[in-house]
Amino acid sequence: MLTRIKRDDTSFTKCELSVREILDQGSSQNYGHVRKVLEKFASRLITIETLDTGGKRMKQRTYSAIPLLARADYIEGEGQIVLRFNDELHDYLLELHDNFTKAQLTELMKLKSAASYRIYWLLREYAAFGKRTMQLDELKSILGLSEGYDRFNNFRARVLERAKEELAETDLPFTYSTISKGRLVTHIEFLFKPIESATSNVFAQLPGAPISEWATAVLAAGVSPGSLLQIQERVSAGDYDEGYVHYVLNTVKAQVKIGKVKNEGGAVFKALTDGYMLQAYRKSQHTVTPPKAKVNPAIASKRKKLLSELEDAHGSLQFVKTAVIYTEETRPDVIARVQEVIANLEQQLKQIGG
Repeated sequence: MLTRIKRDDTSFTKCELSVREILDQGSSQNYGHVRKVLEKFASRLITIETLDTGGKRMKQRTYSAIPLLARADYIEGEGQIVLRFNDELHDYLLELHDNFTKAQLTELMKLKSAASYRIYWLLREYAAFGKRTMQLDELKSILGLSEGYDRFNNFRARVLERAKEELAETDLPFTYSTISKGRLVTHIEFLFKPIESATSNVFAQLPGAPISEWATAVLAAGVSPGSLLQIQERVSAGDYDEGYVHYVLNTVKAQVKIGKVKNEGGAVFKALTDGYMLQAYRKSQHTVTPPKAKVNPAIASKRKKLLSELEDAHGSLQFVKTAVIYTEETRPDVIARVQEVIANLEQQLKQIGG
């Protein structure tokens, strides 16, 4: 049914299929069997979770269960099945001109498990970069996995290794490594050969399409290509400059290193769409060391001379206080005179800004 959809279709049309196209050659093609197969297929639902603008899960989760088909008919005498997609799926299947991650159906047909399909799309989003790192919990959530995968060895064998084997036959074969905290695996790093056209496809959707350094850095931080469009809109609108983007990237990266932030991509996206770091960024731009004032050579020379005399005067005061050549009668008078000299020197320094 998917292969029958044309790129310029704006509505779903009836899809007529021969029973022979669907059932295995050795399967029974009697009415009862075909009816059972058709009813099972017609009852399939697509469950969709509503995400925020950054493609992340919301605190209050919202799900929609949408029937795959509007209706399914079987004409026994003609051996024909007539199917039609549910119109509620319009946004997901029709007019996808801007879906730059769309892959050839021939590639997807090679995949057998639902997890492999989803991993394919996750890697396809980052096809231009040849690398994608994801938190293990986030990956399990996207794949819809819960029970039976608490032990990483199970997840590795039943999901990662299977997807690796299946995607090896597509245009996105991959390898992977794990990132651990102690003995606990926290992230999966997928590695694959970059697809050259993917970069141009991503940036073709952006106003002023040339590939920019900041946009590449934002994607590398884990922000999805779709979310990048929203950031580009704010930059183009003049809400902030590219300097703010780099400020956010550097700030978040530092927070990740100290464990303050776990999801780098999500933190970068929030800071760039909400702009909550703008005040700190602008303050950092204005924190400039004031230039040193020009000093008059004559004043500088006089200050140097006064400081030298002041140092000598303090030395003299210390000497007078301790030297044995002074008696109890003569010492106070000499101390007073030296202190007077010190006060005079300090007053002169104050007058010239010393």
